[in-house]
Parts: sequence; C-alpha cells; structure tokens
Amino acid sequence: MQRHFSNGVTAESLAKAPMLTFTLKDRLQSRWIMQKTGQALHPPSHQMPSTHAFVDATLMGLAWGMNPESLVREHLAQGQLIALDANEPMDVPLYWQVTRAMAGALTPLTDAIVRNGKKHLHPIGG
Repeated sequence: MQRHFSNGVTAESLAKAPMLTFTLKDRLQSRWIMQKTGQALHPPSHQMPSTHAFVDATLMGLAWGMNPESLVREHLAQGQLIALDANEPMDVPLYWQVTRAMAGALTPLTDAIVRNGKKHLHPIGG
C-alpha cells in the first residue's frame, strides 16, 4: 500500500501497481478496476494459479489481487493485508451445476452445498 498506493487507489496508481491473476482467463481484477475507475487499465500482472499461493503472494507484497473474503478474513483483521477500497467490494455469483443424469445421485452433495452456501456466503446485493 505504501509503495504503490500512498496517494490513494486511483486510476493512475492502479495502472502502475502490479496485480495478480489466477490464469490468463481471470478477469476479476480487471473488472474491479473498471468498477472502481471506469477505465480499462492494463497494469503489470503476475499469474498465480494456486489459491493459497495467490494469498501468499499478496502477503509477501508481490502484487495486489482479489481474494475470497473467507481466505483472507484473518489476514485483514490482523493488518497483514489491507483492502484497496473496503467500500468497493466485488461480488461474484457462484453456480452449482449437475447433469440431469447425475442429479439424483448428487442430491445429498447439492443439499450440503446449498446449506453451507447460505450459512457462509453473502447474497449478492445483500
């Protein structure tokens, strides 16, 4: 934060600060930049195709990235990570799909996912 965002999280600072992406198809950080600034920026980027390595890379200060709240809640609470803008979250809808042929066999798993999702995830817009 001190190195790249000492003057605030602006289009100018976001264009220069290194960011993490999970893979080439990961557009989450770019979507957040657009949501935050209204601009399509292309900052330097590192790929980190491992969820825990992604968090570790942010902890080491390699770059900034969007992490699931459940993975970084404690790091945020302890001040090890800092939200770029706590007033600008990025909600991502999650979907569970099963084929009709497997739906019956997967009903207990589907029910468990729905139950736990309601318990641990925030509804979009809520």
